[in-house]
Amino acid sequence: MRISILAGMILLTGFTSFAEPEIKGTPSELAHYLNAVPKTVTITGEAEIRVPARRAVLSLRVITENRSLQEALRANLEIRGKLTDYLKNLGMPAERIQASKFSSTPKFGMWGEKAKSYRVENVMRISVQDEKEFQAATGVVDKWSEVQFDGVEFEYADKEQQKQNAIAKACENAGDRTKIYEEKIGVKLVPARFSEGEVEKRNAGPANYGAPRGEAYDRSSGPSASLSSASAAEESISSFGEIVYTAKVSVEYTVQPK
Repeated sequence: MRISILAGMILLTGFTSFAEPEIKGTPSELAHYLNAVPKTVTITGEAEIRVPARRAVLSLRVITENRSLQEALRANLEIRGKLTDYLKNLGMPAERIQASKFSSTPKFGMWGEKAKSYRVENVMRISVQDEKEFQAATGVVDKWSEVQFDGVEFEYADKEQQKQNAIAKACENAGDRTKIYEEKIGVKLVPARFSEGEVEKRNAGPANYGAPRGEAYDRSSGPSASLSSASAAEESISSFGEIVYTAKVSVEYTVQPK
C-alpha cells in the first residue's frame, strides 16, 4: 500500500512540474503585464512597372522552289531584293535588314536518281524598334506568298535591375501606407527585423505574335517582432514585348503608442 501511495505522489508531482506557469496578481498588475506584450501588424505594399522592349528581331523565311537549282536561287534572290526595297521605302535603314546563308534541298522522284526539283530557303532578320515598324515588317508575309513568318525575339535593358526597381517601388508603397495608418490611428509602427525575400519571374507570351522563341515570349533582430519582405515579382508580356513587373512585399511592424 505504501508503495502505491508513493508512486501516486511521484506521478502527481510529475504532472505539476509540466503544467503551464500560473499568472497571479491584481487586475491592474495583469493589465500592465498585457500592455507589455508586443503587438504586431502586417502591411502589404504593391507596385507595377511596365518596361517596353529595347528592340525586336523579326525572322522572315523566304522559300522558293523550281526544277532548276539556278532558277530557284534566282527567284529567292529576287524576292529578297523586293522585300528589302519595300522595307527601305518604309524608312527602315538597310543595316537593320540582314539575310542569312541560303539552304538548298533537292527533291527526288520515286524511281529517278536525278533531282525532280530544288527548294531554296533563306532567313532574313529584320530589327524593329517599335510597334509601327513591327507591323510594317510583318506585312510582307501577306504581300508575297514565298515569305513566311518564322518568329520574333525581343531584347530588353537590364531586366534584373527592373525587378529590383519594382520591389523598391513596392517598399515605398508599404511605407506610404504605414504613414497613413500612423496618422489616422494614432500609433507608431516600428520594424524590428528585416529579411529580403526572393524574386520570382513568369513569362507570358502574347497570342498576336505567334510561337515564341528565346526571349520572344521570352533581389539586425529584436525580441518582440519581425519584419519580413516576402516579395515576389511576376512578369508578363504585352504589346511589342512590353514586360510588366508586379511586386508585392509584406512588412511586419511592432505597434507602439505615440
